[in-house]
Amino acid sequence: MKKFAGIALTMVIGMGVLAGCGANNDTNTSANAPANNANSTGNTEPKVVTISVRENTWGARKDNFIEAEKRTNEQLASENVQVKLDWWPGIGDDELVLQAQAGKVADVFINSSVDIGWEKDAGLIRDIDWVKDSEVFKSVPESYTNIMSYDGHYYGAIQDMDASPVFISRKALEGIGWTKDQIDGLKAKVDSGEFTFQDLVNLADEAKKKKLVKIGFAVEDTRFEGWNYAFDFVNYDAAQNKMMLTPKAKDVYAFWADAKKRGVIAENIGDVDTDMSAPMFVKGEIFAQFARTEFYQMMREANGMKDDVQAYNTWFDQNVVWIPVPSATKGGKPVSYSNPAMIFVGPTVDDEKMPYVQRLIENVLAPDLQINHTVVSGKLPVTPEAQEDARFKEMSFYKDHAYLVEFTKTRPALPDYAVFTKGYTLGIDAILTKNATAEEAYELFEKEVKQNVPADHLIIEE
Repeated sequence: MKKFAGIALTMVIGMGVLAGCGANNDTNTSANAPANNANSTGNTEPKVVTISVRENTWGARKDNFIEAEKRTNEQLASENVQVKLDWWPGIGDDELVLQAQAGKVADVFINSSVDIGWEKDAGLIRDIDWVKDSEVFKSVPESYTNIMSYDGHYYGAIQDMDASPVFISRKALEGIGWTKDQIDGLKAKVDSGEFTFQDLVNLADEAKKKKLVKIGFAVEDTRFEGWNYAFDFVNYDAAQNKMMLTPKAKDVYAFWADAKKRGVIAENIGDVDTDMSAPMFVKGEIFAQFARTEFYQMMREANGMKDDVQAYNTWFDQNVVWIPVPSATKGGKPVSYSNPAMIFVGPTVDDEKMPYVQRLIENVLAPDLQINHTVVSGKLPVTPEAQEDARFKEMSFYKDHAYLVEFTKTRPALPDYAVFTKGYTLGIDAILTKNATAEEAYELFEKEVKQNVPADHLIIEE
């Protein structure tokens, strides 16, 4: 999971907007070359448009850019234009800021949706409002708009997507006494609001007491927003572009305190990341894993079935049942959380060059290339058109849970989110290590946020 580099935010605060600092970045010069430049033999040379791209080899990302370059050039052949990718090394957030200070910003790079705010403030990205009318995104859920836009403009194009299903041990449910029909019908009860988050806590408690599992709940990160959304603790007001401090956080803290007291959550829950928990879940040691879509792929690898999808699907059906994160309220709607990757465009890309960058990005998001990435990475494809790919339909888990993206939320892109979340996790740490009450945890959270988040960036509800 991506962790925001704290030093990057500090650098951003002191540097201001750098959109005009790319004068020494020469990646635009080729774009201005004449389209019909005759050579000594009388032939015309194509106009070469060089696009610098930060290398990202995870999944099929780089492979998809290489293929998109080929397709873009095929489309531009009749215009006598050739796009050429200039690969720059992939670097972390801190180095991105340092290089921006030196006027070196790539035309295209990939980062998380949560990074939009500080990247904009650092002058690392520019708006790409063409996304609104792009054919690629014409059929995507409305929730995507909130993910890709910020402060009135589109700043990123979603490269891949995920959701946050809860993976539950089918064997543990059978050990409790549940029938196959009960287990298979669980998701529908979550969708209807009949089965609540507290019901899931109680099941984990029972499984643990009966020694059917070693761990009740495992979670990818103590900041996991899915639990917050389940209790209707939404920490961001998109309309006002501000963080929200609300007493609803106490309800989430109360869950943490109760689950810790009952042994559903262990004190070291924050140390058991998904790399560690995947083999543990496969062994039947965990009742419920709160993660995201790619955990399905991680379990496949932990099972030694990376290249045998059919055998893995059989194992999965026999050992696992998945549900959305249930609402904490009876009759409430389930929730889902995501941390999608975004394709960003640097500020040195001018309006003349942008159409070529746009076409490249749209080709990266071709349906078949999206599925190439899904197969390798375990992420969901971005568009409904990609879900029509035969390979996607063969993977029943991906196909069946894709509906979650319709109501999936992401972390807020506001730069203050990192500081805000630090305060929130201080409360969780106090519960886990000092047996703090929900009220005591909230007091720590409230104090930290009021001290470190600017007052004009914060909404406080009493």
